[in-house]
Amino acid sequence: MRSFGLLFIALALLVVGVIGLALLSTGTLSLGTPTSDLAERGAIIFNIGSDPNGQPIPYTGGMMMRAACASCHGANGQGLHTPMFVSPNITYRNLTDPTGMVEPDGGHGMKYTDDLIRRAVTHGIDPDGQSLDPVMPRWQLTDAEWSALLAYLKTLL
Repeated sequence: MRSFGLLFIALALLVVGVIGLALLSTGTLSLGTPTSDLAERGAIIFNIGSDPNGQPIPYTGGMMMRAACASCHGANGQGLHTPMFVSPNITYRNLTDPTGMVEPDGGHGMKYTDDLIRRAVTHGIDPDGQSLDPVMPRWQLTDAEWSALLAYLKTLL
């Protein structure tokens, strides 16, 4: 069963990589030169885990293989349900819902602010000060990378 789970994760990462390459080949994403559009730079970070120049963004914790936000939360940020894990919907509207974010089980969780989203992404800490699941990478984002990623999260519906 464990081999199947690892195979499934590897396949999911391969699919995300193929999607990223397709976006690059169509010109939807560009790694060759920095773009001036904040949300477009954020899309690169979210989908590929690299800065707009193609340099991998470092992280600690998380999975052993290279991943990006979309690898676990889906290309649309609405979370994934797999045999190995269930990831939450991280669209901005869900994270900042005044009644608390809708959890994968349908219940309502905590409400995030921009600062609390950043803390979750960079330190793996939820709004109540508890550690997120250890498979969640702790991304070492610069201020500019964070601003771009947040701008992109705000575009996800």
